[in-house]
Amino acid sequence: MDLENKITVISKKYNKKESLRCFFDKILLDNKEFLVLTTDDFKYIKKNKERNRGHRMDLIIFKKRWFNVFVFYKNDKKQKFYFNIASPAKIKDKHIEYIDMDIDLVFSNDFKESEILDIEEFESHKKDYNYSDFFIKNSLEAIEQVKELKNNKNFWRLFK
Repeated sequence: MDLENKITVISKKYNKKESLRCFFDKILLDNKEFLVLTTDDFKYIKKNKERNRGHRMDLIIFKKRWFNVFVFYKNDKKQKFYFNIASPAKIKDKHIEYIDMDIDLVFSNDFKESEILDIEEFESHKKDYNYSDFFIKNSLEAIEQVKELKNNKNFWRLFK
């Protein structure tokens, strides 16, 4: 994998162990609220194994919110929105890092179908890793913020 010119995004668990490393080609949008990355050939490393989805992926990194969004595409059509509850990202040049707080919300491309994933993992890790009250509070509040954002038509118009 030629990674020299890629933007690297690293997801770590609360215990500081890396859980995901993914790579993007360019920045589509960068403003004070969020950063949008894209690649036409999504590649990532999980559990020390390189993987390739072979199609477009966008990532919306919110600079002050406790979540980010992977936008999955297939044949250049949006398939789903995968909201990852996570600490605000640390952004430095072509290196982005955040703490994955386990909980994910997945929405269909029209936002009519949804699913919350990994609540049990969050509850388990909360005890195992001794999550701080600050991280717990912000993670739970982020779930409600995601539900509000999904209905914000002005925001989603940016990604038509």
